[in-house]
Parts: sequence; C-alpha cells; structure tokens
Amino acid sequence: MPIEGLAEALIRPVIELVLQPVAEAVLHLAGYVTGFIVVPIATLGLVVVEQPEEGVDAMTSRWLRAPSGRIVLSMDWGSVVGFLTWLLIGVVALLIYFTSGPS
Repeated sequence: MPIEGLAEALIRPVIELVLQPVAEAVLHLAGYVTGFIVVPIATLGLVVVEQPEEGVDAMTSRWLRAPSGRIVLSMDWGSVVGFLTWLLIGVVALLIYFTSGPS
C-alpha cells in the first residue's frame, strides 16, 4: 500500500536522525556515570575514570598511569565498564527470576 511506504519514508529519517543519536547519548552518559562511580569502588581507588575538563582534550590512549600511581581510564572505557555493569546486573536479575520458581 502506498500509505505504508509514505509512512516509512517519513518515520525512518526521524528515527535515524533524531532518536538514534539521543538514545546513544543517553546510553553513553548512563554508562559513564555508572563507570565513574563503580570503577573506583570496585578497585578500591586504584583505577579511576577520566573527568571531563573544560578546554582539555580527551585522552587519546585507553588508559594511563597518573603521577600519583593511579590508573586513569578514558571516558569511553569508563562508559564501557558502566554499560557492562548494567548488563551484568540484568543477567543476574534474570537468573534470579528464572531460577526462583514457586516454593
């Protein structure tokens, strides 16, 4: 039907140009904030995630050792760690849900 083709032609650009970048930005921000909190707690402060600073370029390497001895992860790797944390929480929640049958 021509109406379905027209609807798809109008909706696809909106999804690709508006919704997809917004969803990616939200996932990246949620991953970064989670990684920023989880990484130092899980490593007892030995590893931290880079903090964005005004006027300073982002790290080009994945990680580096600071003069204080700490390992600093780039913001992108902090986002990956945060995303993997939420993925692990979801898998554990599903395992608990499916293995806890009626008593």
